[in-house]
Amino acid sequence: MSDQQFDIIFRGDIVLGHQLADVKLRLQQLFKADAAKIDTLFSGRPVPLKRGLDLASAQKYKEALIKTGAQVDVVPMGETRPAPAPAPAPAPAAPAPAAPLTLAQRLAQQEEVAKREAEAAEAREAARREQAAKDAAQNPTPQFGWSLAPVGSDLLQAGEKKIEEPRDIDTSAISLRPEGGDILDASEKAPAPVATVVAPDFGIADVGADLIAPDEKLDLPLLEIELEDWTLADLGEDLIAATEKPIVQAPVIHIPEVGLAPVGADLGQLKSQVQVVIPDTSGLRLVD
Repeated sequence: MSDQQFDIIFRGDIVLGHQLADVKLRLQQLFKADAAKIDTLFSGRPVPLKRGLDLASAQKYKEALIKTGAQVDVVPMGETRPAPAPAPAPAPAAPAPAAPLTLAQRLAQQEEVAKREAEAAEAREAARREQAAKDAAQNPTPQFGWSLAPVGSDLLQAGEKKIEEPRDIDTSAISLRPEGGDILDASEKAPAPVATVVAPDFGIADVGADLIAPDEKLDLPLLEIELEDWTLADLGEDLIAATEKPIVQAPVIHIPEVGLAPVGADLGQLKSQVQVVIPDTSGLRLVD
């Protein structure tokens, strides 16, 4: 096993966290190649970057490439060979003029071409996965670093997935009511409290009827007024005799040195001080 030799294989994958443009630039600096040649390494086919290395040299070479951001694999020499270059297709003969195609025929041709391209892409992806699995099984060295999984692949292994046991939920007591109906049954509703209203037996009496029954009326005592001493006084006569009038004492008001002034006389009240305003007429002039 000490004489076994290994190859460094690159499939166009980059290490997680690196940018594709940066990886291509570092590979140009490492291999001293132009951008067009580096772009051919990212075609998706396995490309051997170095052949016939011992295990120690292959590991050093792999670590240097991983630092540039290129995800490479170390495989035994001869296990993975580059895909042969496609042979140049012969120059097609000049086609004979054909009748113009209808719209339906053109759509059918486009669908057939799209279907063939999808089948070819799926075949290439399946071959790449198969080759990757084969390389991983035959690679005697452990894999380091991260790689990008294909779009749509499952990131968990079958043994890493959590098995969810289905739960049996009893829904026999659940039913659907018509839209807009009452959700509660009559037995589930709380009875509404009934308010006690006292309404006496009142009636409406006729217009002008007596609202009090004869037995409900009280007997009022009649006042006995003796009119023997009553007479009618003459018009304008005083109804109170002089002896019946109360005596009113006139108050004595002492007003010293007070007299009546003639009509129009000045009573000597305080006059407000009016300040005379003299307007400035210096800016006024008379015009003929």
